[in-house]
Amino acid sequence: MSESQAQMEPLQPDETKFTIRKKVWAHMSKNKLAVFPKPYGRIPNFQGAEEAAARLLDLGPFRDAKAIEVNPDKPLAPARALVLAQHKELYVPFPRLQECLMKKLQMDEKLDVKMVVSRWGIEHTGTKIDMKEEGIAIDLLVLGSVAVSKDGRRIGKGAGFADLEFGIFKELKAITDETVVVTIVHDSQVFDELPAKLFQKYDVPVDYILTPTRTIKVEEKLPRPEGIFWHELTKGQLKGRKVLLELREKHEKEGRDVTLKVPNPDDPPNRFPLFRRRFDFKRRQNRSYYQNRTMKDQIQNDNGQKDGALRRVVKFKDSKSDNTQENLENIPPQNKIKKKKKKPHIDYSLRVSNIQKNVRVRDFKMALREKGIKPNNITWKGSRGYCYLHYAKTNQKVEKDSEAINGVIEMIQDLKINSNVEKNLNVKVMEPITRIETVDVTAV
Repeated sequence: MSESQAQMEPLQPDETKFTIRKKVWAHMSKNKLAVFPKPYGRIPNFQGAEEAAARLLDLGPFRDAKAIEVNPDKPLAPARALVLAQHKELYVPFPRLQECLMKKLQMDEKLDVKMVVSRWGIEHTGTKIDMKEEGIAIDLLVLGSVAVSKDGRRIGKGAGFADLEFGIFKELKAITDETVVVTIVHDSQVFDELPAKLFQKYDVPVDYILTPTRTIKVEEKLPRPEGIFWHELTKGQLKGRKVLLELREKHEKEGRDVTLKVPNPDDPPNRFPLFRRRFDFKRRQNRSYYQNRTMKDQIQNDNGQKDGALRRVVKFKDSKSDNTQENLENIPPQNKIKKKKKKPHIDYSLRVSNIQKNVRVRDFKMALREKGIKPNNITWKGSRGYCYLHYAKTNQKVEKDSEAINGVIEMIQDLKINSNVEKNLNVKVMEPITRIETVDVTAV
């Protein structure tokens, strides 16, 4: 047992997959073992992912494999790069199975390998592989994990996509029971054992566990899922996923039972509520509503306002209730809703086009700073090949055709963003854009 795992809280008899995930995420975050992005709700990225991925070179199944599938999780990016560097066929499941089954990635002379294996590269450079593709044979699977035991039991982030992908590959005969499954994790994510009662017939076990410090081979193979279990899936899990819908339609024509599971609202939660991450920012904005719910008895007015009106009372300070106004004055300043800052007036904009898609906004900002170009705001559309620089006049005598503006245009046209960019930028003076989404030019 590693030193980092020795500090983790021991598992209790009543543990669930959900509670185990929370312990791993909290442990990695507290001990600064995780790196960007934050580990909660995902397969955690960790320090030493490159060293762990390099251990693939010592595996005989990896050396013998011709086609390898690596999941799109962030900590597996070094493994994806290694597969391409070894001139093997690389397949990556499309995130959440929304667009296609998976994509085939290849080296690109114009792009760095790190860009190719990134989330952007998977979406924009990969070749789509759908259900109708024939003759695909995957020799090795590389999965991410939140927790894994030395006997091969694996816990993912809770969305179930790795298990679904395995089942689909099995249905399409792209993999067999002999296909080797590898997971790459930090040492602290490895447990001596995980409760067997938590695992179902659709859970995918692993054959090898790679960490930054060791390679663990599972001695006794656990049973593999035979395919897709439709009675374990709900209608909501199929919504918007073309691959699953097509496979279900195919099975229905073959006479197989494709009855879906009816969700039970009384079932205890076993998965991290991923959807809540999207509302974190709103929660912080409305802190007075979410953090001051205990003040409802103090803020109620003479008419007995209900808790549902609390947010309205806090926001509108012109309430007719004297008691409410007095209590509002006692709310700490940091808990009051702040008014949105008014966007600065824009007099004119410069449209900069011919931007290569691999250019990032931070590189563009740094190049502008080196030339002394300081627009008030930037509207970045780099993925479409252009952006806008917005200016507010500080001197009314400065006109669009002035030497100052022409000088800025000339500097931008000669701008060298990085060594990989060969195209010259095109600049055009535009009329003001009234409704825009801007990027703070001071932020990198």
